[in-house]
Amino acid sequence: MRQGIVRRVAEMALRIEPNRTAVLDWILHTPLPSLGMQTTFELACNGEGERVIALLNDLLLQPGDTVPRLPQSAPPALH
Repeated sequence: MRQGIVRRVAEMALRIEPNRTAVLDWILHTPLPSLGMQTTFELACNGEGERVIALLNDLLLQPGDTVPRLPQSAPPALH
């Protein structure tokens, strides 16, 4: 794992979500649909943390008045 990538992701995520506990939970437990349903931590461990950085950067650079939110996995479908 590249040293410091999780810290970089956390710093960017904190610009979107100021709650540190929520950011840590997101990094460790939230599968990201646009990144193959892997968590940020899994991606970082596999040397792909820069993909998360790019995703967060895109969110932070979106034009308009909409406040960005951390990407979430879709809720389970009801049958």
